[in-house]
Amino acid sequence: MDPSASRVIDKTAFRNALGSFVTGVTIVTARDAEGRPVGLTANSFNSVSLDPPMVLWSLSLGSASLPAFRDATAWAVHVLACDQQDMSDRFARRGVDKFAGLTVTDGPEGAPLIEGYAARFGCRARFEYEGGDHAIFLGEVVDFDRSEADPLIYHGGRYGRIMPRGADEAEAQDHARLAALGLARADGDSWRLTEQGRAQLALLQRIARQE
Repeated sequence: MDPSASRVIDKTAFRNALGSFVTGVTIVTARDAEGRPVGLTANSFNSVSLDPPMVLWSLSLGSASLPAFRDATAWAVHVLACDQQDMSDRFARRGVDKFAGLTVTDGPEGAPLIEGYAARFGCRARFEYEGGDHAIFLGEVVDFDRSEADPLIYHGGRYGRIMPRGADEAEAQDHARLAALGLARADGDSWRLTEQGRAQLALLQRIARQE
């Protein structure tokens, strides 16, 4: 077999492998040509340069929001805080008014501002590149801000959060061992037994009653 030949990539397996990489969760906002606010949830955010300060993110070429971001002269990336899972879910939905009920003001760069973030980067749109089935947007940071909030994280199709500062090390290790065995999983601020974990617990309880 020719070692230079391209391997046929299974898209589902590839997506699952990418899910092994833990990312933050962001909401990217801008205004369309009519001045209406647009926004969406994205985890394809990355830093590019410190001098000048530049960041990038990517958007599917099939997204209904693509024209608005292509025309926007400015956009903002909000790194969500650990208590903003509901906001992430809201901006991930299609066909709904994502800004309904929100007080919409703009940051210094001119993009709608989402409150409660862990960090925010207001950017002047600089370049757009096409990368396969996504458009890659690169912007120059003209304003930024951060809070002391822990960020919301995403891994393997599930939300998570950073272990709280000062958490008991032994407890953290126990949770990690249970997760590695598939017996428990993180669920926001707490841990929950998986179906396998509940079955194991029920078995142990039956054994204890028999003794």
